[in-house]
Amino acid sequence: MSGVIIKNLSVSYGDETVLEDFSAEFAEHRISVILGGSGVGKTTLLNAVAGLIPFDGTVEKTGDGVSYIFQKDRLIPTISVYKNLDLILRTIFKDKSERKRRILDMLDLLEISDCAYKLPTMLSGGQAQRAAMARAYLYPSDVLLLDEPFKALDTALKARLIRQLVRLNEKENRTVIFVTHAIDECLLLADEYFVLSGSPARISFGGSIDTPQKERALGDGALAQVRESLLKELYR
Repeated sequence: MSGVIIKNLSVSYGDETVLEDFSAEFAEHRISVILGGSGVGKTTLLNAVAGLIPFDGTVEKTGDGVSYIFQKDRLIPTISVYKNLDLILRTIFKDKSERKRRILDMLDLLEISDCAYKLPTMLSGGQAQRAAMARAYLYPSDVLLLDEPFKALDTALKARLIRQLVRLNEKENRTVIFVTHAIDECLLLADEYFVLSGSPARISFGGSIDTPQKERALGDGALAQVRESLLKELYR
């Protein structure tokens, strides 16, 4: 088994069936991007993988642990960024100096070292989302889930965070499932991509991008072809 394997997954909310006998495989140590319209079931799928909601069927995962980056940072507002990150490491690393080294190294990598001892309420949206990224990557998980983490950010900041996410994943090499409605995010991040559509949701389209993420530019011809295919599928 490799990555995340979903078999016959069914999720309902009252009379509404969001997923029914849904099956998919997301490859180990790859970034799988899921696109689709609002309300189609993208977040429901992530929540099932994370074990946050009841479901029928099976979700099998390589390794241990799941980290989750949400649309909102979900930092505890009354303690510093450093203490937010230290909280998730205390049960894993007993040595205080080891925790400090790991936290400061991660904040430096994400270019927010100066935010370590600030309250989350003092951060910009981009800084807060980077702190959330730091928390997710500090936690020793094998699977990372991202639910439209750049949705509320401007284009320039989004591009910087995408580059930082690529750097982080090159270093950590986790199995990533990234949900978005933005085609450009898919083009810059995806090793594999899937489009969800219908009710109950199903995978209606998919493919892969072979160019290494750090070498990609949105003007590349190969990416332009993928963009055209995705536009046709998403807006038909």
